[in-house]
Amino acid sequence: MAQEPEQIVGEDYSDARLPRQHWQDRHYTGCNFRDADLSELRTERVVFTDCDFTGADLTGSHHEASAFRSCTFTRTRLWHSTFRSSTLLGSSFVDCRLRPIVFEDVDFTLASLGRADLRGADLTDCRLREANLVEADLRKAVLQSADLNGARTAGLRLEGADLRGAHVDAALWTSAKLDQAKIEMTQAIAMASALGLVVEP
Repeated sequence: MAQEPEQIVGEDYSDARLPRQHWQDRHYTGCNFRDADLSELRTERVVFTDCDFTGADLTGSHHEASAFRSCTFTRTRLWHSTFRSSTLLGSSFVDCRLRPIVFEDVDFTLASLGRADLRGADLTDCRLREANLVEADLRKAVLQSADLNGARTAGLRLEGADLRGAHVDAALWTSAKLDQAKIEMTQAIAMASALGLVVEP
């Protein structure tokens, strides 16, 4: 029988020095990780709910099948980190250092990434449904087959991005900056329609 995950509720880890830890099968709820050193942290099947990572150092961390639900990342260092088969559902990112970073099969549904710097990031197959991408910088990012349905995209920078196969709302074609972005023919027709053009054979 599988062991029940360890439950940690309301603990204060602010300013803690916990580099190179390896956590498995734990649930953290309402915990404070402000300004903690979590560099090179490895998590497997770990769930964080309503946790605060303001000012935390997660440089070089690796997260496998883990979840960050409604967590706060403000001025958090996440560069050289990897998120694989994980979710960032409803989490917010403000003034974070994110590049370079690896996302593989990540769910950003309802996440707030307004003004985030994700230039050149590979978000292939990621889910960004109803995410806040207002004024985010995704220039030259790869968004092949990504799901952006319902995302807020006013001022979103997608110059040079690869959007082939991405699922988007009509509003993206008029609200985002798309110079030199790569799209497929069906997307080109959808863009033309959103701009009020009539495509004829």
